[in-house]
Amino acid sequence: MGAGVSRAATAPRQRRTNHQRPDPAALRCRVTLPDGRHVFGELPAERHRALQLWMLHRNTRGLVELTPGTRDLEGRLHVDRRSRPEHYLPGGAGGNKPWLARLLEHAEEICDGKYARMRFEEGPREEVFVGVSERSQPRGAKDAVIQARRLWIDVDRPERLEVLWEFLAYRPCHLLVESAGSGGVHAYWQLDRALPAREGELEPIERANLRIIHALGEDVADANCRERSRVLRLAGTVNFKTGRHARIIEANLALPAYKLEQLVGDLPDPPNAHAPSPDVQRRGGEGEDPYKRIPATRYFPLLAGVTVPPRGGLVRCPAHDDEHPSCSVAAEPGTLWRCHACGAGGTLFDLASALLGGPTGHQLRGDAFKRARAYVVEVLGGESKS
Repeated sequence: MGAGVSRAATAPRQRRTNHQRPDPAALRCRVTLPDGRHVFGELPAERHRALQLWMLHRNTRGLVELTPGTRDLEGRLHVDRRSRPEHYLPGGAGGNKPWLARLLEHAEEICDGKYARMRFEEGPREEVFVGVSERSQPRGAKDAVIQARRLWIDVDRPERLEVLWEFLAYRPCHLLVESAGSGGVHAYWQLDRALPAREGELEPIERANLRIIHALGEDVADANCRERSRVLRLAGTVNFKTGRHARIIEANLALPAYKLEQLVGDLPDPPNAHAPSPDVQRRGGEGEDPYKRIPATRYFPLLAGVTVPPRGGLVRCPAHDDEHPSCSVAAEPGTLWRCHACGAGGTLFDLASALLGGPTGHQLRGDAFKRARAYVVEVLGGESKS
């Protein structure tokens, strides 16, 4: 199967649960070996997991995010445990020799429901997601990302896959995964050097991903998938939307890594590529929204009912179960609150959304942002004039 992916580390193990979980004997896969030979056949689901994890993180020195999501009976997916440190494990270059076996064990624990927050009569409905980027801290926030050695896209419209196939004819990818949902796929390209999370005001990982997305068309590829903190479905695990396993369609171990310029250098940036991200645009200047003139130390108690201690003391974060206060609240107008445990934070609108059970940061937009602002207006009323 390729160097580094031992059969001992990926051999199927005895299930630790009694429920019946979809578990096919094998999933179709095509592998190009390092010497150029092609192998096409069926591999056990756990071998698909092992191959994807090895290809994505054999060179990772920091942490790998391997996190659960629960599919409820209405079909909604809840990926809500990204603040828990147990979902971050060392990568292949971190000096921990059984790194792959530990990741595979963690994936199995997720599937078996060890971390489930919802219980169902037929057994766990847990799905598994892996981050592509390398992390310095066990958190799901963007600021925990150090670098990425791969670019990636998500094409979730099967009727537009021919656009991706044409693109791959000129820029073949190293790994192609069927997501087992709507019929879409995830594609990954390996780079010859790691891209840093930030270079001044630029975000190299996201800019490079966005060039590929723009080349394909945002009606083909998911623009939200450009984010460096993104997690994607792990091959060899069940998508309970359909009850099928995601699988590796093709893994190319002979394809050399790309230089960044070779992969995306001739692809244009989309319009407004250098504009601030949506969460920064929302904040804008002080004059854009009068509520933004209110210091966080004033709106935090009014919205969250939490007393902010003087001289920079910490409070409990409203975005997660925060047993030990981990959230800082700034005193100056126009500044922000930030949880140092889960990474949530932002303006008073982000706080309102967190209190309503909604998203924060770059995901707070559209109807979610309207609900958050309506809640701010309802609670604060004329506070914006003070």
